[in-house]
Amino acid sequence: MSDPPAKPHGMSERADEVSVAFLMLLERLSPEARAAFLLHEIFGADYREVAAVIGKSEAECRRLVIHARAQLRDERLR
Repeated sequence: MSDPPAKPHGMSERADEVSVAFLMLLERLSPEARAAFLLHEIFGADYREVAAVIGKSEAECRRLVIHARAQLRDERLR
């Protein structure tokens, strides 16, 4: 037996819950890691662009994003 189709109101509430959960996870990152993660993963900026914005090397930005991904994944599993 499958669940009935979601109603628009229920979908909106679920989207709000997911948004809040995502924001709570992001708050656990350092400001630099959060900026690098959002710029690269959400807005699609390459590491050169991220580096220019946050004032770090491309390699450091890559490390920040990799560590942020791992931290978010680990937090989600809890």
